[in-house]
Amino acid sequence: MKVFCFTKKYYVFFVLLSLFLSFSVNAQVNPPILTSLTNPDFDFLISWKATNYVPADYKGKILPSKNSPVQISFDVLDNGKFVNIANQQIEWYLNDSLIKSGAGLKSILFTPISNSNVIEILIPNYNDTKYKAAELSAVITIPLASPEVVINAPFPNKSISIGDSSFQVLPYFFNINTINQLKIDWDVDGTKNSGQANRQDILNLTTTSQGQAAVGTNIGIKAFVQNILNQFEFAQNYINLNIK
Repeated sequence: MKVFCFTKKYYVFFVLLSLFLSFSVNAQVNPPILTSLTNPDFDFLISWKATNYVPADYKGKILPSKNSPVQISFDVLDNGKFVNIANQQIEWYLNDSLIKSGAGLKSILFTPISNSNVIEILIPNYNDTKYKAAELSAVITIPLASPEVVINAPFPNKSISIGDSSFQVLPYFFNINTINQLKIDWDVDGTKNSGQANRQDILNLTTTSQGQAAVGTNIGIKAFVQNILNQFEFAQNYINLNIK
């Protein structure tokens, strides 16, 4: 009859086997917490607003012209909920050039420099309890407009009657605070005319049945508008009306 002898050699073997089994059981019961190595699928909510002159009843988007200040801001959303980025480093780029950076910098003021202004918002190392060193970014293009002028002539079929008629200049996207900072020149069929003494944006025109203003003829009205503070900022418009 053979007797099993529990030698030192076997003792070491069983100790190692026990440790291995213990580690395997613990690893299954308490798995390690993993950190995502991919970028989070967040949404950027971006808004911007340019500051320049438009008529009071204008309902559209105010576009920046050259030298118009633009305020741009953003928020980050995760499944419709705002993400706290107060402690995250944020970098702002304009046409690939860094213009501002800082912790929690969600809003900046900048001046457009070209016809197409590409703004990139970058959070290079986003960190929270779930994500580590993730990169978040969003890009938006802000177009640059030129100053515009509209001659308001509310006459059906572009026709006016013999007598008094009134026209008004409506300027858009000039870098001014009030319309009094504009120089407005009126021209009627090649002859310079002045607007009202205290409202140069309004032209009061009297047509008669004599000469060029006879019934059935046309009359051309042009308005040239220039920023008094910047002579390179100007616009003009022309309309042709029929006298009935």
